[in-house]
Amino acid sequence: MIAFRVTAFLALCVTAHSGHAIQLTDSVKVSGGEIVGSQIEAIRSYLGIPYAAPPVGDLRWRAPQAVVPWTGIREARSFSPACAQTAAWLPNPKSEDCLYLNIWAPEKARNLPVLVWIHGGGFYGGTSAQPGYDGHNLAKRGVIVVTINYRLGIFGFFSHPELTAESPDKASGNQGIEDQIAALRWVKDNITAFGGDPRRVTIMGESAGGESVAILVASPLAKGFFQRAIAQSGNDALPINSDENGQFDRKTAESQGQALVKAVGGELLADLRGMSAETLQKTAWSPRTIVDGHVLREDLTTTYRYNRQNDVPLLVGWNAEEGKDLAPEILGTDDFTSANHRELVAKLLGYAPSARLLAAYPGTDDAQARASINQLTNDWWGWRMWYWAGLQAKYGRSKPYVYLFAHRPTEPLTPCGYGCGAGHGAEIQYVFDQLDLDPRPWSTSDRKLAARLADTWVNFARTGSPSGRGLPVWPKFNGSNASVLRLGDDAGLKMHGKLPDFSLFQR
Repeated sequence: MIAFRVTAFLALCVTAHSGHAIQLTDSVKVSGGEIVGSQIEAIRSYLGIPYAAPPVGDLRWRAPQAVVPWTGIREARSFSPACAQTAAWLPNPKSEDCLYLNIWAPEKARNLPVLVWIHGGGFYGGTSAQPGYDGHNLAKRGVIVVTINYRLGIFGFFSHPELTAESPDKASGNQGIEDQIAALRWVKDNITAFGGDPRRVTIMGESAGGESVAILVASPLAKGFFQRAIAQSGNDALPINSDENGQFDRKTAESQGQALVKAVGGELLADLRGMSAETLQKTAWSPRTIVDGHVLREDLTTTYRYNRQNDVPLLVGWNAEEGKDLAPEILGTDDFTSANHRELVAKLLGYAPSARLLAAYPGTDDAQARASINQLTNDWWGWRMWYWAGLQAKYGRSKPYVYLFAHRPTEPLTPCGYGCGAGHGAEIQYVFDQLDLDPRPWSTSDRKLAARLADTWVNFARTGSPSGRGLPVWPKFNGSNASVLRLGDDAGLKMHGKLPDFSLFQR
């Protein structure tokens, strides 16, 4: 549930597709009414399309409701506000009225595969309007691209006994995931009007978006709304082992919700519905998904072992240098020293480390402790993706594909911090083939990799396999190192292409 920070990235961005004439599209009829979008070159974009009613007032924390119809033709030519959130790295506007999606489609599209992007941001930040998620260059490859907003933070992941009682499904706490499912239902009902094939929908996401993919694959509520899934660096806590269930328990989450009501001076849920978003966001609230009995009926390990997931082709992976970005956020400190090394290792893993693991990630001095924590965090993050793929490979019908992104992008013109190198989120601009949004001196290998990854992701959406004409042969994952595809140039693979010893994490 880690944020993909974009402050520095946004500062470097230039307006996409500048210099091209923008035209109005013909109107399209969708749930709620008619819309008109914009056309640049041969790609049409429709921005800020409502897929559910605004979740405000009495609808705050309720499951998403049907779109409110409008009269006349609605302009869908600008992004909606981001969902209300506490993320300081994302500029305004932000609003609780945020359940909108965006579409990029080739002119004269017909029966094309569909890619639905779920943004990251730790479930507390982010938006579908981030420049790096622009679907123009993917759409040029013959695919429909959809990006969605969903409720975040206390508005998207809040549980309370009153909420559970008033829900027709007797569940609360996963409102943000319910929003994602509502958006997928909208896509199924409406994407044909844009030239998309509702029988070839691929969900994809990074960080919290990747974790969302894991949940959607497991959720019975999402059945039939997608046929393939891609998760990039996003399985912080899910799938889960049964001995981790406590942190995803609904009753625990409801008790925390009751405590929050008292902390802000309220007594009943109605008191919170009457408070401003700003007041509620001043409280400390750590958003997380829970096993609520509705969106998720059990821990994901059990779901996979009994093959109760939405058994679709799966492509998952992680990056080779995410640890340096993720460790301070996961551990709540960047004070990595030899004195607190064992304590931090245990906090990261959730259990006391073995002597064998400590020998592999030693901390005899401060410099070694920092390097080990960064590497251990990276490998532990990869382990979650590896474990998930292993469950699908062992119990599922559709065998998964696994990658390690080991490419080190060309350094930017200004100092680079979070997400640099093969860090957290570094692969996104390659997948969307949007290197030109960042005016760094990209190398030929950068551009070749961006073209190849965009082609690969589109081919997976089209066929359910990442292998295709002009693309590397990608083996299906069978639990061996040889079945993992390393992505990157020769220098990156030489430096970061080695896989960890995941047996160290098995209990």
